[in-house]
Amino acid sequence: MHRRQLLGYLAGLGTAWTAGCGSTPSRRGPRRGTSPATAGDPTTTPRSKRDYRHPVLSRDPSTVASAWGLDEVANLGDLGADKNAEAPIDELLATHATDGTLLYFPPGKYRIEETVAVNGDGRIGLLGDDAVIVPPAGFDSTVLAVGYPDPMTALFVRGLTFDYRAENTGGRPVLGIADDLILYRDLSVRGVVDVAGDIVRLDVTSPDGIGIVDGLSLPDGATVPSVTGCEVGDNNHGDVEFYDCHIAGFPDNGLYADPPEGSIRVYGGFFRNNGVAGVRITTSEPSLVHGARVRCDDSDAVGVNMRGIRLRGGYDHLVEDCVVELLDVTSSDGAVTIASELASATIRNCHLHVDADGVNAIRVKSPNDDADEAVREGPFRFENVRITGNAADSAAVQAADRRGCTFENLQIHQSGDDRDGIVTTNVEGELFDSCISVTKDPLSLRSSQIERRNVRVDNDPETERCGTDRSPIDGTPTLPE
Repeated sequence: MHRRQLLGYLAGLGTAWTAGCGSTPSRRGPRRGTSPATAGDPTTTPRSKRDYRHPVLSRDPSTVASAWGLDEVANLGDLGADKNAEAPIDELLATHATDGTLLYFPPGKYRIEETVAVNGDGRIGLLGDDAVIVPPAGFDSTVLAVGYPDPMTALFVRGLTFDYRAENTGGRPVLGIADDLILYRDLSVRGVVDVAGDIVRLDVTSPDGIGIVDGLSLPDGATVPSVTGCEVGDNNHGDVEFYDCHIAGFPDNGLYADPPEGSIRVYGGFFRNNGVAGVRITTSEPSLVHGARVRCDDSDAVGVNMRGIRLRGGYDHLVEDCVVELLDVTSSDGAVTIASELASATIRNCHLHVDADGVNAIRVKSPNDDADEAVREGPFRFENVRITGNAADSAAVQAADRRGCTFENLQIHQSGDDRDGIVTTNVEGELFDSCISVTKDPLSLRSSQIERRNVRVDNDPETERCGTDRSPIDGTPTLPE
C-alpha cells in the first residue's frame, strides 16, 4: 500500500472500522481455560501480561525498557529531535521505531506532520517525560499508527500529551493493533477536537491477548458529531481493562467498548457530558464496570441521548459501586440502560441521581421482536441501588417484556411532580426489602407478575416514612489540567 493510500485509510478508520456495531454478540460462555482474571501468558512476553496493570514508576528509560522487555533505548533528544516543535520528527521517529526498541521523548514539544506508521511482528515502546506532540493546524488523520497492516506483538505507550488546540485539528493520536499486549498509560489530548474522526483506539487481535488503558485523559471533547473518545475496535478479540480514565464532551460515546470478542473491565474513572453514553459496553463475554462516575450536567453539550452507563449487548455484565448523575441533559434514555439485545446483567451498590425531568434512573428495554428466549429470560438483578433527585414525570425505574427481574433493597426517593416509582409492563420477577417514595404512583405493575415482600411505599416524599437517605453525592470530580 502506498503512503498516500495508507493515510487515506487511516483517516477513514473512525467510520470504516465501526461497521457492524449494531450486531448482537453470540450468547456463549468464557473461553475454556481463560477469563479476564486468569488469561495465560504468551511465550513471547517475558512478564505476565497481568503484571503490566501495575505502573512502572521510574522515569529512567533504561529501567522502563527493561520492565517492558525491550532491548534498546532510542533517546530522540540525543538523536537530534527538535524539542521546540519547529522541525518535524516524522522520519527520525520512523527510522528508529524498530523491534525491541523504546523510543524515549525527553521533556519538550515534538512536531509530527504526517502519520508515522509502524507495523510487523515485534515489540515497541514509546515513553514520554513531560513530552508534548504537536501536529500542524488542520491535521485530521492518525498521528501514531502502530500495528497496521500487520499487528505488532506488543505495544507500550506512556506519558505522551497530544496538543490539538490549533483550529480544525483532531484525528487519532494513537491507533494500536497488537496480538499479545497493548498498554496505554498516562496519555492525554488537550484541545477541543473540531474535525471528524474518533480519538484513541486499540485492537488486541489475539483471544489470549490483553489491553490495558490506565489514566487516559480526554477532558476537552469534540464539537463535531459522531466523534468518540476512546474505542475498542472491531478487530479486538482479547480482554481490555480501563483504569481511572477521564473522558468528557464527546458526541458519540465517551468510552465505546463494542468489540466482537473479549471482555471489558472498567475500574474507576470520570465520564462527563458524553452523548449516547458515558460508558457503552457490548461484548460477547461477561464484563464489568466498577467504581465509575458518570455525570451529565450541561444540556448545551454536544450529542444527544446522554445516557450514563449503557449495556448494549452480551450477557452476565456487572455494574457495581458506580455513581451516575443526570442533572441537565439534551435527552436521555436513562442513567443505567439495559438495551433490547442484552441477555442478562446485575446492577448493585450504585447511586443514581436524576434531576432531569422525564428521564429514568433505570431503563430495561423490551427485547427486539426477533430476540431469542434467552434475551427475554434474563436474569436482570438490581441490588442495593439508591435512586435520588427531583426529576419530574416518567418513572425512576421502567421495565418491559422481561422475565427474571429481581429488585432487592431499592431505595427510591424522587420528589419531582408526577414522578412514578417502578413501572413495569409484562414483567415477571420479584421486589423485596425496598422503599419507594415518589409523588405519583410508587408501583405501576401492568400485566406483570412480581412477587413482593417487605416493600414500603409513600407518595409524599416530604415525609420520612421510608427513611430513605437523601444525602447529596459528595463532591464533583475534576479533570486534571
